[in-house]
Amino acid sequence: MSNATAEALNTLEALNKHLRRRKSPDRLWLTEAYVRQVHRDMFKDVSSEAGSYRYTEDHRGVSPQTIREEIRKLCEDLVYWNSSGMPVLERAVHLHHRLTRIRPFEHGNGRLARLMADILLFSYRHPLPVWPTEITQEQYVEALQAADQGDFKPLVAFTKRYLLPEE
Repeated sequence: MSNATAEALNTLEALNKHLRRRKSPDRLWLTEAYVRQVHRDMFKDVSSEAGSYRYTEDHRGVSPQTIREEIRKLCEDLVYWNSSGMPVLERAVHLHHRLTRIRPFEHGNGRLARLMADILLFSYRHPLPVWPTEITQEQYVEALQAADQGDFKPLVAFTKRYLLPEE
């Protein structure tokens, strides 16, 4: 089996596993261990490093020495966002953005960030985006870069474009 096939199968299994039961919005479910588990589930048959934080520098992500702390801060921030009155789609977009900005793993950070945002949306019974197989890289990167500067509107709009209609 090719790596691409294994990765696709692992990602599908991870989707089914983590979107099978809704997380309780009232409980702390986003933890550092859970982020690592989801990544492991997504890439277990592709990389022996699945679920292990990167140890190399990446000019787009935080220093490897600060990954664990940055994930911990993200988990705390989600608790705050959940109590702040921020709309759930915006919370999911902030979660998505922060994970891509931290870049905790050697590979798969964007896919992980999208799945983690989907898990958040699912926990609130919000419609989920159906991400295309190939993300329009230029628009996606531009939306993430705008969020880097504090403007989350393009990333919210990008996400809305792929939302399933409400039933």
